[in-house]
Amino acid sequence: MMRSRISSTLILFAIVAWMLNTMGLWGGILLLILCSTLTQWELYQLMEKMGWKPHKKSAVICGIMILLKSCFVRDGIIDLNYALSAFVFMITIFAIVTVMGKPEDLKNIFLPTIFGILYVPVMFCIPLLFINKLSLITGSHLPLTLVLWIITVAKFSDIGGLVIGSRWGRHKLAPLFSPAKTYEGLLGSLLFSIAIAYIFAFCCAQHWPSSFSKIKIGIVSAFIAVIALISDLIESGLKRLAGAKDSGHSIPGIGGMFDLMDSLILSLPMGVIIIHEFVLS
Repeated sequence: MMRSRISSTLILFAIVAWMLNTMGLWGGILLLILCSTLTQWELYQLMEKMGWKPHKKSAVICGIMILLKSCFVRDGIIDLNYALSAFVFMITIFAIVTVMGKPEDLKNIFLPTIFGILYVPVMFCIPLLFINKLSLITGSHLPLTLVLWIITVAKFSDIGGLVIGSRWGRHKLAPLFSPAKTYEGLLGSLLFSIAIAYIFAFCCAQHWPSSFSKIKIGIVSAFIAVIALISDLIESGLKRLAGAKDSGHSIPGIGGMFDLMDSLILSLPMGVIIIHEFVLS
């Protein structure tokens, strides 16, 4: 299980590298939009197993609209005005559906649908805004490099937790959400994340921002590792509520796209915000 998971992770990193090498910046953007869309769909499938009835197709289309529009916005990174038009349009549609339907439709359709949009595409639009804005300002691939750094740190947090936790894990961290998570695994997540953060920065030294010092690299990478774990635990809790082991079966050793992206849903936007506000500003 662990070997196939690590193998799948390395293969996926190779695919990402190939896409970026052949398609450049837009390759990374398209990959992020594709992963977000599949993650949102699998989240709704879990909700259906819980007995909820999200409006999947309309919500996924709305999520794609939000992500695509974030690629062409010229405002600040935290300014989400670009999404308001699509979001208000979506709310209006679902409000009409709710009014014309039954009172329980508010719980069964409206609320889970809104949550899915807020939790996946709105979160992933923040790194797209970051890439879009700074690419225009710097004229370089620096923002994409920093986004890849965050993704690498977060995913090596997963690997570190799995490797150390499976071998030396004894003390349960959150047994109600994920019985396999341990405090020893958390330590492994921190060590792997911090280590790969410095290795990545060293390999990109010629293009690394001088304001992103060694001390900041250590602090930010540790923060990303913790947020990645929390994001992972949220998905684990949703799967337990749905009575599902994995969100899908498309990726050997990992499960579905939601299983792959779970740790990034919160760590990627939070990492981008921290770097934008406290490192590059």
